[in-house]
Amino acid sequence: MTGTAHTKGASVVGQLTDVAPWEAELIMSVRFWMAGADSQTEVWNGFAQNFGTVEGLAELRNFECLLSDLCRFARRPLVRHGLGCTCIGSDEAILQTLVREAARGDLAEAAMIASLIVPARHAEPVALMAARVGLAMQRMVQTAPASSLPRHKPEDRTLH
Repeated sequence: MTGTAHTKGASVVGQLTDVAPWEAELIMSVRFWMAGADSQTEVWNGFAQNFGTVEGLAELRNFECLLSDLCRFARRPLVRHGLGCTCIGSDEAILQTLVREAARGDLAEAAMIASLIVPARHAEPVALMAARVGLAMQRMVQTAPASSLPRHKPEDRTLH
């Protein structure tokens, strides 16, 4: 996790095992992506293996765009837990809920959730991108063997 337990957005609100597999995969993919270039390669490999090179690249770009917009327009730096952590932090839970509601087609709800993170003028575009990402993550988890999805290595484990 970046920061300490007293950092806004870091509070533990759940466990990865408590959410749908695609939502856990979303959270882990965000953690991997934010961890740097080596971990980003794992995320890319997951998209490419499940969608093929061309569609995988398009889906990865949507994922990148969502994260980029969230990080660029967020009212404060967003917090994530470490790669080996099974907890879900409050910022991660908001992202998970945003993407889930958007993927379900409830864009008004998703935009309202997005406005918790970004100013209102950015909420609708973020919600639209979240819908694309959510649908891709659902497809990826449904079609992928568990071994092809990005996973942390034992040496990458961190506690919070």
